[in-house]
Amino acid sequence: MLHTVTRSPFQSHALAQCLQFICAGDEILLLEDAVNVAVSENIYFDLIKNIGVKIYLLEADIIARGLQDKCDKSLDVIDYKGFVFLTEQHAQHMRWA
Repeated sequence: MLHTVTRSPFQSHALAQCLQFICAGDEILLLEDAVNVAVSENIYFDLIKNIGVKIYLLEADIIARGLQDKCDKSLDVIDYKGFVFLTEQHAQHMRWA
């Protein structure tokens, strides 16, 4: 399953709710304000860095928020083509907002 999280964990419980339902083989895409999680010096990054599933960030949203040099390099950054590819690879999609 592909999980997309759009809201910052500083403003919403969407990420925490998402993490409660993660299963092996799932993937998470952080977009819109959720890319703030990728700044490695916050408590939410600590929650996601070792959960055992692949986590992606949408490049356009990182750039829009000026986080290019602040995001942890261990997370994969994808463009819109990558976003489309992820949705094609997963029969199920859950949006957390």
